[in-house]
Amino acid sequence: MDMVVTPAKVKPGTWTLSDRLGRPLGTITETSPSFFVINADRNSGLFKMATTSFPSLDSVMSGIANYMKGECQLSSDDE
Repeated sequence: MDMVVTPAKVKPGTWTLSDRLGRPLGTITETSPSFFVINADRNSGLFKMATTSFPSLDSVMSGIANYMKGECQLSSDDE
């Protein structure tokens, strides 16, 4: 499954996760510098990753891509 990561404009340090069809999968939150956490939607395939933490946004995206056996890309409207 391919996923898209989009910065949440309302809450800095948070990114939304969705599949290519726009279905929500959860969020990524930067809880402190070098500490990113996946907050997966209970109904998504990412739910088992909910307690996994990563040192960077790139490592989160790589981890998600590996886990979901697809691609995880930053939204093209990220500026």
